[in-house]
Amino acid sequence: MDFLDPRKQRAHTIRLIVGYILIGLAILIATAILLYRAYGFGLDKDGEVVQSGLIFVSSQPDGADIFLDNKLYKDTTGARLQLPEGSYAVDVKKDGYRTWRRSVAVAGGSVSRYDYPLLIPNTLTPTALKNYAAEPGFASQSPDRRWLIINQPGAVLNFDVYDLADPKKVSEKAKNFALPAALISSAGTGNHSWKLAEWSTDNRNVVLEHTYAGGIEYILVDHEQPERSLNLTRSLELTAGQVLSLHDKKFDKYYVFDPAAKTVSTTSLDENAVQTPVLTNALAFKSYSKDILLYATDAEAPAGMVTTMLRDGDVTYKLREMGSGAPYLLDLARYDDDWYVAVGASIDNKVYVFKNPQAVRKAARVQNLVPVQILRVTAPNYLAFSSNTRFVMIENATSFAVYDAETDKGYTYTTPQPLDAGQAHATWMDGHRLTYVSGGKSIIFDYDNLNAQTLVASSPAFLPYYDRDYRYLYTFTPPAANGQSILTGTSLLIEQDR
Repeated sequence: MDFLDPRKQRAHTIRLIVGYILIGLAILIATAILLYRAYGFGLDKDGEVVQSGLIFVSSQPDGADIFLDNKLYKDTTGARLQLPEGSYAVDVKKDGYRTWRRSVAVAGGSVSRYDYPLLIPNTLTPTALKNYAAEPGFASQSPDRRWLIINQPGAVLNFDVYDLADPKKVSEKAKNFALPAALISSAGTGNHSWKLAEWSTDNRNVVLEHTYAGGIEYILVDHEQPERSLNLTRSLELTAGQVLSLHDKKFDKYYVFDPAAKTVSTTSLDENAVQTPVLTNALAFKSYSKDILLYATDAEAPAGMVTTMLRDGDVTYKLREMGSGAPYLLDLARYDDDWYVAVGASIDNKVYVFKNPQAVRKAARVQNLVPVQILRVTAPNYLAFSSNTRFVMIENATSFAVYDAETDKGYTYTTPQPLDAGQAHATWMDGHRLTYVSGGKSIIFDYDNLNAQTLVASSPAFLPYYDRDYRYLYTFTPPAANGQSILTGTSLLIEQDR
């Protein structure tokens, strides 16, 4: 019997061992190949080993052609491109739209995403939504970009509300409301004006500054139930000069900043106007969520300097000393689970950007934190994170400096188009683009000043407004000779893509 034959049994064992070894080698080789390919390694047409990188290219609208170095790529937008290391000119094109282009550097083993190209139609045709006899004094859009509220010219208590959820029905869904006359001070007498203080994240309540002959007061406007609107200056017993802002973006909770006393307190509508101090010796501050405060203070600072501090719950961290002199530029945000904190003084001509300063302070007892980027602009007067918090920008007129948290790169540039009078600064249009009004038209451009586009007639008194999907643009035309201003809507899609 074969299984009793020692020689045959030994040969069978050897065959099994050899088979297992070959299977193991095959698995190792397959794994190595998969890892090899996962890191972008491959062979070019000459048999040379090259390492590739991945780029993802999307667009709005989708289905656009992709060109690499002027050669049509096999797939349209929404594609994953595996490309050998190197630099490429990437063009995104679609019939009826302007071309989006940029130079892309592909590193071996890297992954880059270009999911933000917005293709603008070659021809933009605004449609009149409403004619106003004069330019409105105030207009603002809710954080979710659904609601647009407009103060009717010459009627301090009357507002129009537009629902932008369905661009085809904006006019027919428009409503108007009147605030109670007793809500504001000196109603019907003197000059009145409105200014945005802050929207609540409920997209229903908005805090407005009402300026009248006797001073400034804060009004909480509920655009769904106007009769529930409140005079916050009265309800919270604010004194002259105190500045109000939302606490954690909740419409019933507030920070009260007193520049004269240099204090920050909290209060709410359900605490009988009791103010609880949270900061002293504060020259300026910025809040994030309910527990984090970023502020500038002159307490224990060297002469001619101020210190920026970050208070996270019960722990306070020192960030940076900087020049004494308003305006102070302060902001913070989270991107990809990391904290980014930006602090600076206009007098210093720069802003420091820190990454995870709390963690750095906890991990090492360092005298001075090292910024990941220093943004430099002469006398910057504005600082803001983009809507996706990937970018932080500082600006003075047409001078910009931008930091990209994803790539850890900085950009400094000056745009050629001047800001029209009436604008304090440019602003973020979305997560990747900036916008302002120049020459009576709204313009947009990428974070690094590429792909600048001129859009439609716009009054510099108002931001261009967009619907939720950036498929429609809303602007006020500059006042005509007779003073008339028109609210217009413009599709950002050609007919066949709507």
